[in-house]
Amino acid sequence: MNAALVALIAGLFLILNYFLYGKYIENKIKPTNKKTPAFLNKDKTDYYPSNKFFLFGHHFASIAGAGPIIGPILAVSYFGWFFVVLWIVLGSVFIGAVHDYLSLMLSVRNKGKGTAEITGDTLNEKSGNIFAIMVWLTLMLIITVFAVSAADSIVAQPGLVIPIIAISIISVILGLAVYKYKKNVLASSLIALFFAFFFMYVGYKFPVVLPFSENILRIFWLTVLIGYGAIVSLIPVWIFLQPRDYLSSIQLILFLVFGFLAVLIVRPVLNAPMVKYSSFPIWPILFITVACGAVSGFHTLVASGTTSKQLAKEKHGRFIGYGAMIAEGLLALLVVLFVASLNWNSGPMNFLGSLDKGWIIAFGNGFGNLVAQLRIPFLTASLVGLIGAFMVNQFILTSLDTSTRISRLIISETFKNKIFKSKVFAVLITVIPAYILAITNTYSNIWRMFGSSNQLIAAIALITISAYFVEHKKNIKFLIIPTLFMIITTISALFYSLFSKQGYIFVGNWVLSIISIALIVLAFVIFYEWVCILRKYFKVAWSGN
Repeated sequence: MNAALVALIAGLFLILNYFLYGKYIENKIKPTNKKTPAFLNKDKTDYYPSNKFFLFGHHFASIAGAGPIIGPILAVSYFGWFFVVLWIVLGSVFIGAVHDYLSLMLSVRNKGKGTAEITGDTLNEKSGNIFAIMVWLTLMLIITVFAVSAADSIVAQPGLVIPIIAISIISVILGLAVYKYKKNVLASSLIALFFAFFFMYVGYKFPVVLPFSENILRIFWLTVLIGYGAIVSLIPVWIFLQPRDYLSSIQLILFLVFGFLAVLIVRPVLNAPMVKYSSFPIWPILFITVACGAVSGFHTLVASGTTSKQLAKEKHGRFIGYGAMIAEGLLALLVVLFVASLNWNSGPMNFLGSLDKGWIIAFGNGFGNLVAQLRIPFLTASLVGLIGAFMVNQFILTSLDTSTRISRLIISETFKNKIFKSKVFAVLITVIPAYILAITNTYSNIWRMFGSSNQLIAAIALITISAYFVEHKKNIKFLIIPTLFMIITTISALFYSLFSKQGYIFVGNWVLSIISIALIVLAFVIFYEWVCILRKYFKVAWSGN
């Protein structure tokens, strides 16, 4: 199969449905001209009305992270490329983008509250508190794993040091220029981008190699990165978070455009199997593995945790909430095409051999293989590899600092005790255990639960959205199938992880067994709440009221 044909069909389907199905969903929520929480609660730290494009950049960069790269690559290795592409396209349009957009708007309509607090208000306080603890644990794991991924990439690519430091400084200058000194957004962005790419080249020419062992280097960068996440989560969003994420998203959008053009010009053959049978069943494991490339509970945390507090107008919601998920679907699609174009298991740069060295290597080889065929003189394989690693690193860092900020907000919103209201304390009780898990590598076992817990968060968010619609006497037929699918798929994945031949119970992993059982119980409790919501909805519908 030719990759260009797949790119055209799948890409057009995603883009067209931003205007078609996205508009349909927008009509369900009916944006108003009322003042948003960004104005009503303006505090210049978390609540601050953002430029529409800056906020898209923040949201897109935050929800993307490494998810739409890792998940699709692993899914291709398990199942081949066809079902992965199909799920990315259908999942992004009909579940993921709907989930993200409505999570954003639901938070905006509830004074910028986070999903956990809204769940407590909509269902009951106990459900809200349990959900908040589950979310906090998930965020702590995300902070841990993304810090480890970023640290490992810096150790492997010392050329990243200068561009990472440079883009942080450039972002602060851009934020001050646009928000404080009211400079032109386009001109300021172009200048900032020029310097970002300039320092990327400087880093390529002058890598910073520190005189320490690999293990000491890893601990050093873990300390720097988790400390960075803690500090950034406490400073006003307009100074750093918005402009840094905006610059990162522009780079990724340029990468998307360049990547699709390269696919259309080179027209590589997809060498990966179209359909591959592995030891894992396609359902439910495919949907848990792809995760962020189609739908992710982490997105509701970003939408309600940071984005809703910066949305200047409700009518910007579809562009930011629905549009960013469509963009992420395009990114996941492109990743699949890149890696599936590599030779499967033979040759110096094959897919399975690359994946054995890590997902970043597989992504870099897929990207480099395609770009090399364009024969652009100045784009050497090593420079392309650094550019790819830098982009991945930027999105990992974005998710790292956004997750730290969201965890602080969730703790402050959920626990009313005065000590939890302290921003510094709320940050420390998240980053300290994350740091311990990172430097001791004890997170790796528990991380296996992330896929299921992440999708369970998405299912709970859809149930909360359904409850809001029923409460406001709105039609929820378009939510029933996505919500039911997410609940059943997540519960099935948890049962599979417990009772399959390699399941946690059969291999004697009692820690993960207990966590899985706890998540199953929580899923059934939430499922019962949803059944009650459906009964209420259909009772009103059948009565004709």
